[in-house]
Order: sequence, then C-alpha cells, then structure tokens
Amino acid sequence: MGSTPTSGTKTYTLMIIADGRAIAQKILNKIKAGLDGRRISIAAIWMGNDPAVGRFVELKKKYAESIGMEFRVHHFGTDVSEKELMDKLRILNADKSMTGIIVELPLPKNLDQIKVLDTIPPEKDIDILSSAAQENYYKDRSKILPPAVRALELLFNEHRINPLGKTAAVFGQGMLVGMPVSHWLEKSGAKVFRIDEHTSNPGELSRQADIIVSGVGKPGLIHGNMVKKGAVVVDFGYGKIGNKMAGDVEFDSVASRSSLITPVPGGMGPLVIASFLENALEFSERAAL
Repeated sequence: MGSTPTSGTKTYTLMIIADGRAIAQKILNKIKAGLDGRRISIAAIWMGNDPAVGRFVELKKKYAESIGMEFRVHHFGTDVSEKELMDKLRILNADKSMTGIIVELPLPKNLDQIKVLDTIPPEKDIDILSSAAQENYYKDRSKILPPAVRALELLFNEHRINPLGKTAAVFGQGMLVGMPVSHWLEKSGAKVFRIDEHTSNPGELSRQADIIVSGVGKPGLIHGNMVKKGAVVVDFGYGKIGNKMAGDVEFDSVASRSSLITPVPGGMGPLVIASFLENALEFSERAAL
C-alpha cells in the first residue's frame, strides 16, 4: 500500500495499513503445498453463544477446509458439566485420526480452565495452551510458537520489522496474546513494558514504545495521545461497538501517528488462524517421523 492509504473516507499519511488477509493467504498456500496428500483433522470445542467467538470458529473452519484440512466443531452450552467436557476431550485424544485439538477461551466460570486445557496432550495441542506446552515455550524447549506469536512474527517478516533494540508496550498479559508475545519480544531483543489492569501509567509507557501490541478485547482502549509518532501498532483485540467489529485501538486517532497499523477486522485474526494451521501441519509432520 502506498504512502497515503485510505480507510473509508479517511486518508492517512506516512503509514501502512497491514493486510492480514493477504499475508495469511500466502501462508495458506504454503501449507496446502506442504500437505502433499497428508490428511489433517482438527477438533474445535467452544462453549456458549458469544457471536464473536462463533464467528472466529467459523473462520477457522473456512480457512482449514480451503486448504484441504478437516475441521470438526463441537459446540456446548455454558451449562456444560466438567465431566461431559472432559469425556469429550478424552474421546478426541484417543482418536488417532485427530491431528490437533483446540478449546476456545474463555471457558464458562464453572469449569477449571487449567484442568481442561491440560487434558489436551502436547502432541495435539496446536494452540500451545496446556501447562506442558506452555512450559516448553517459556523455557525455549520447543520451536513451535503459540499462534499469536507466530502471527506477529509473520507480520514482522512481511514488513521487515526487527524488534532488536526497540521498546515495546504490550497491553494485556493473558495467556493467548500478551504473555507469549511479551516473552517473544524480549527474546528477540526488545525492551518490553508489560501493561495490565494494575499498571498505573499505561499511556506514559506506551508513548515511549516503538512497537505497541494489544490483546485485551476492550474496544477503543488505545487512543492517538498514547502513541509515539512512527510507532508500529498491532491490534489483536476484538469486540463490538454497536453492530461493528472493533479492536482495542481507536483506529482513526492512532492511524495518523503510526508507521504501520493492523486493522480490525482483516488484520491479525487471519494471521492467527493461518498460524495455528501451520502448527497443525508441523505436528502432523512430527507424528509421521
């Protein structure tokens, strides 16, 4: 995209609106070529009726099936018992045709999240969320990256962004985005401000950052007055403002100050999906050895 990209009737200068769908398609094409006739099946479990989660699951299914992977969705209500869910997971674990298993978060409050996620064996944990998979990642014992981290790496590689020597502000320290991304940025040589609900001065910290990453899920959390001119702004968050999907970043005020920004929708979501499908391919290749 050129130096004066547009979004609707707005015109922004000196920055790039990253096209997550286009980058993801490159990865999907690469995965499809790498399948080489291999059969890969993924099971997705989600609970409740959150339309944003449901839409994300459907996108995962669409992307997987577009490259020839099987994607089975198992949907439960919020009243699902822990026993019922664990029984389903054990059946899926025992199914030798199942390459990967994912459980969409958050879980209903009556369920023990750690216990549920730890039921997924590491060799099928393509989301890298079980305790064993998390330990391998944080102790740098595995080259398989959590999908959010892999998505960020893909974005940075595409746009030749090197975290080495940069200052980064990461909003949110959840297990899906904030914590693994913070770890990866630090391992890549960045100074990282880890910002959560207990941080007293988030705006002061983010104004120092060359790279801002957010995965909170609170629309409009980050405004232009919190962003240094020329910063790279990566938005993993999603929620709704009225009937429209929105990210953590207030796009209009932040875009004019950024050198690169990811939109919502069409930014990091497609890259996260492509990344966990790439993990599924790598798990399948390992199982074949």
